[in-house]
Amino acid sequence: MNIDELNSLVDSGEIDEFIRVCEARQCKEISKIADDAASRGCIRAVLLAGASSAGKTTTAKRLCTQLRVDGIAALHLSTDDYFVGDKRNPRDENGELDYETVEAVDRERLSQDIAGLLAGDAVKTRRFNFVMHDGYDSDTPTKLPEGGIVVLEGLHALNPSILPGIDDKSKYRLFIEPSTQPEVFVTTRLSSSDARLMRRLVRDHQFRKMDPLETFRMWPKVLAGEKKWIDPFRGLADATFDSSLAYELAVLKPYLSGLLMRVLYRRPDEAKAQLFANLLEAVHATDPTKVPGDSILRETIGSSQLDY
Repeated sequence: MNIDELNSLVDSGEIDEFIRVCEARQCKEISKIADDAASRGCIRAVLLAGASSAGKTTTAKRLCTQLRVDGIAALHLSTDDYFVGDKRNPRDENGELDYETVEAVDRERLSQDIAGLLAGDAVKTRRFNFVMHDGYDSDTPTKLPEGGIVVLEGLHALNPSILPGIDDKSKYRLFIEPSTQPEVFVTTRLSSSDARLMRRLVRDHQFRKMDPLETFRMWPKVLAGEKKWIDPFRGLADATFDSSLAYELAVLKPYLSGLLMRVLYRRPDEAKAQLFANLLEAVHATDPTKVPGDSILRETIGSSQLDY
């Protein structure tokens, strides 16, 4: 897929069917992964990891649905909900809060809660407020039916220091990444990290009220954290999932264009913002309402039918 082909689909009206095909392909792949995990018979925890804005949360929720199709109760949890909060969060060598380190996760509480769930206990799991940067206990206790599976997603889900008390034979590990990106400039393909940065710019603005310039400022630290805390454990995965959607640039354009203009007005030397702006000039936009309610892209643009 290249930009000209995508534009042709938008202009001809064939984009609607193309979106449906892209989404159906992902659904089929998630179903296969659920079937694989279910067939092993001994899995109690699916650990789903991926870099920032890879689509982990939506994938985890859809995986839970597919496990239920296989007759297995499934409960979604996120390591993000177990962040220790700014008061306890470690700082880097420059004295800034380091949100990428595994030490930012309350692993003891996470292990305790999941052990309780797998034992059949009613547990008040954690939630995290990303605007206030603080966590809190859920109001209502959660109980996992007998034989159920916990689907845990997050940056550090594949790190062996997460859930050390659970037998490795009971874990199914999944790595997610938007690995297939469109051809943009002649033979140049958009990188996976650039695709994720575009998603994150929109998501941070939509749900975390973050200035897009701040998202750009933080991105090098995010990538450095991924190299240190995610890449070393990718090889542990039992399966991988490509979370890219070949049509997404046409949907993201209306959301991104204004954000990039705001960045370039204040920082005209922001090369990545200029690159994205130039790319989007060549992309024909499509109506975001065409995106299904349970799409991974809804995690970025909002109005998802899934409960986050």
